[in-house]
Amino acid sequence: MYCPECGTEAGEAKFCPECGADLGAVRGALKGKVAAKGPGGKAGPGGRAGGGRQGGAAGGGKGHAGSGGPAAQEAAPAPSGGLSPRVLWVIVAVVAVAVVVAVALLSGGSEQPAADAGSGGMTSGGVTPVAVDLSGSYRELVQRAHDLYDQGDALIQAGDFEQGVEYFAAAAQVYEAAWAKEPGDPNVGTDWATSLFYSGDFDAAVAQVEVVLEESPDFQPAWFNLGNYLQHQARMAESSGDTAEAERLNEATREAYETAAEIDPASDTGIEAAARAAELAE
Repeated sequence: MYCPECGTEAGEAKFCPECGADLGAVRGALKGKVAAKGPGGKAGPGGRAGGGRQGGAAGGGKGHAGSGGPAAQEAAPAPSGGLSPRVLWVIVAVVAVAVVVAVALLSGGSEQPAADAGSGGMTSGGVTPVAVDLSGSYRELVQRAHDLYDQGDALIQAGDFEQGVEYFAAAAQVYEAAWAKEPGDPNVGTDWATSLFYSGDFDAAVAQVEVVLEESPDFQPAWFNLGNYLQHQARMAESSGDTAEAERLNEATREAYETAAEIDPASDTGIEAAARAAELAE
């Protein structure tokens, strides 16, 4: 497994050989998630791990809506907060071995729990379902999605990884509903991708951020986040022994970071993207 503190491959070691971090807590979270789902668990189906928020397996923290790109017809509220690299490593380790419970997107203003309807109000792992309210205006939906995202962030910061994943899954549902009302704001579209990533649907996150980039090819946070998502997929390929796929994904990761850096080299995002691209080129 990868160390949640520094990202070093630690194998089965009890402590990280690079930084000495205790890996017992992370393994405990992983075992709890696998036990809850039973054998055969895997990352969410292809389809989902942020917008004006910058996130992903490689870390980087969230930015904020309104940081670039065209304004929506109705200005979206700005999200807040940010996930640390350590938290990102832990959550992606957890979701990589679990099937995230999906919530069907409902039309209209109904409220639906983001969990198995037959679980009696709790998921099989003892996680409380998160209600998803898809009613209201575009602005209300975006603000609601931001709030769910930030609650997931706070839970993960506190070490409640599985419950945090539920909130990210709910946030993704609400971002999707907002996007359906007024598609096109790259901040909201990338925030949706971030929520997908943190809820465990890595492929869908890549697909969604690529939709954003088709319409807003100069939106720097989307390119940076695409690099983060692809880098995580590359590390998963390396862990599974698929060297050829890992090499392909690492090359795509480097290109995404280079593009992000070229858009605005002097920005914090541009500087970080350039550094990551340089590491991959070595």
